[in-house]
Amino acid sequence: MGKFDERIEEFGLLVGDHERARRVEDIELACILPDPGNPRRSFDDDALAELAASIASRGVLQPITVTPPDANGMHRISLGERRFRASQLAGLATIPAIVVPVGEGVQLLADQIVENDQRANLSSVELAHAIARMLKGGMNQVEIAAALGRSKQFVSLYAAYGDMPAYLKAALPFAPIRLLYDLHRTARDYPAEVEAYVASWGDAGATLAAGSRFIAELKQTHPAPVPPRAPVAQPLAPTDRDPVRSGLTDKPSAPIRSPRLPVLVDGFPAWLPLAPLVTVIFEDGREREVAASSIGPTGERSEALPTTDPPPPRS
Repeated sequence: MGKFDERIEEFGLLVGDHERARRVEDIELACILPDPGNPRRSFDDDALAELAASIASRGVLQPITVTPPDANGMHRISLGERRFRASQLAGLATIPAIVVPVGEGVQLLADQIVENDQRANLSSVELAHAIARMLKGGMNQVEIAAALGRSKQFVSLYAAYGDMPAYLKAALPFAPIRLLYDLHRTARDYPAEVEAYVASWGDAGATLAAGSRFIAELKQTHPAPVPPRAPVAQPLAPTDRDPVRSGLTDKPSAPIRSPRLPVLVDGFPAWLPLAPLVTVIFEDGREREVAASSIGPTGERSEALPTTDPPPPRS
């Protein structure tokens, strides 16, 4: 047999394996167990009764998907629990099924969410719990959105469910998730008002429009408190009494008048404003930069606040 013939035979075997893997079998209902991890937690009795009547009349038109049998010969439902339950109500002994080794964990959960949601919408609570399980399983919100065929915003709303207080979680069956998300954010500034508002619903619940009006009016009539600003650090009081160094480093909290030297101008008394630091020349020719507040005419001190005694000349 040539290489080409071998490849053809291998391809035929692969196709045969695939067809066998997808073959529909009639499996006894007694040998099938529901998946305990199914995101759908509740089944509407009226809807199941309608589906059971349809199955009794026309049969199961689309097979369910189950796992291979375990050591006890039992299959576990991967997709199709509603059809399985309706078949039980219809009194069937077997159900058409495809035995497929399916993936585990979050990927299987994603398939179940999509399958359930396409046939009969999952409740908001079921979606919230399922998305929480997917997040816990290691998927991020972008991956979950892609797996479910939903927007990132849709997933973000349900992802916030896990952080909501208990009273908001309990209200999920009575209000849209978008409203609970907005109330959750509003409760950061108005916890008591939001909790009282939700408690007033009773079993009637609330619409997104009504809840949005409540939030807008609450923020308009009760502006959120502005958090106190951190106090500005004040400079330390000077500990060095050297007038030269104090003049360079001190920053008074209140304005102080500049030093003024009394002088005569054309016989009229006046004041000569001085810079904070001035250079003086002693009789022996030495120069020194000193605070202006420490100098004055012979026998008279300049008017300045505060005043200190001048230091002795340095040797």
